[in-house]
Amino acid sequence: MELLGFHDLSWRLRRNLLTAWPEEAYRADFFVRRFMFRRILVANCPEAVKHVLVDRFENYVKSSLVRQLLKPLGRGLITSEGDAWRRQRRTVAPTFQPKRLEAFAPHMVAATSDMLARWDRQPENVVIDLSVALGELTLQIVTHTLFSINIRGHGAELRSAFLSIDGFGSRPAIADILGLPEWARRRLPSEMAGAAALPDRIVFGIIERRRRGGGPADDLLAFMLAARDGDGNRAADDIELRDQIATFFSAGHETTANALGWTFYLLSQHPAVEAKLHAEPASLLGERLPDYQDIGELRYTRMVVEEAMRILPGANVIPHEALEDDEILGHKVSKGSTVMISPWLLHRHEKLWERPRQFDPERFAPERAKERRRFSYIPFSAGPRACIGAGFAMQEAILVLAMVAQRFRFRPAPGTKLTPVGVVLIRPRDGLPMRLEHR
Repeated sequence: MELLGFHDLSWRLRRNLLTAWPEEAYRADFFVRRFMFRRILVANCPEAVKHVLVDRFENYVKSSLVRQLLKPLGRGLITSEGDAWRRQRRTVAPTFQPKRLEAFAPHMVAATSDMLARWDRQPENVVIDLSVALGELTLQIVTHTLFSINIRGHGAELRSAFLSIDGFGSRPAIADILGLPEWARRRLPSEMAGAAALPDRIVFGIIERRRRGGGPADDLLAFMLAARDGDGNRAADDIELRDQIATFFSAGHETTANALGWTFYLLSQHPAVEAKLHAEPASLLGERLPDYQDIGELRYTRMVVEEAMRILPGANVIPHEALEDDEILGHKVSKGSTVMISPWLLHRHEKLWERPRQFDPERFAPERAKERRRFSYIPFSAGPRACIGAGFAMQEAILVLAMVAQRFRFRPAPGTKLTPVGVVLIRPRDGLPMRLEHR
């Protein structure tokens, strides 16, 4: 494939990797990109994805690039490896069982109702930045349901801090792009240090209060506090608990907010799909609020969310590093090589999807499931390290989308150009300013 010059590619890698993929990447099953002295292998078909994420997942750990980008979140579930990851995964797994998800639904509905009540008081055609509004909603939901914390009055400030941290994580340093060792010095932006102070103060305060015995016994933090190792000692100290909480705070709200925001934007561009979406909660719910039992009946609502996450997935790339020599589809993989999987590419692959760049929720109709090749759609990754909160996120997205569709629609604000940008995660470059219309 054609190579970009150093300055062009380094700028794109730091600002928007979505623009660095050549057209051939949307047809290739496996390819290699060269950048200076680095070879980056891109596994870009279901068989290759399965090999990396399932068959040989223990050979492919998070790459040094991911570890550096997510360093502010510490060693939580996303970045840990080996025995530490297995222990953390076992500890948090009970929180995401179906019975617990059912218990979360009323709060998801209540928090969304509060947001819609505020929107009801807004004038027609007021411009709302959905990135902000939905981000504050999902942060409120995740902090309350998983950690029994009410952040009302502090949500905007706390989310702003996490966005600063995430912003640092979205812009790799030149040292990371060049693949320099992790001990090589990276300059930390001054705003980053300040941003980390507020979440740390809140999180360590939560841990201290809960260790003294305050709070429920069945939320995620309670499970983490109660975990013990094989000798009966505490499985996690305060630093690891901080890392876990920060990870769930950050990852547990921003990706869902982005998915919902993009969904409303895509609906605004496809009126026939939007009309069909509006008809489903109108028929099923009327004017009543949804509950957990309705989620399975909101089939088209789910299809809309799934298709939005295909067109605009939460992650652009999932970089891994090979611990040992390997082979993928006949291609040799040397120890230490970077192997990337890109949901952005995979979900738009011309061999895997008919009209891949068209927004068409019907492709996720249950009767068409057999048409879709396994591992061609990975909005939550796949295999043993798939996102443990996938069910939580889908439940939340379906409930919020159905409730908004009962009462509102959105249109892009005049003069607004909505542009997705992404290095690791995919976000709207300038937010999602949308005009609110009452239905």
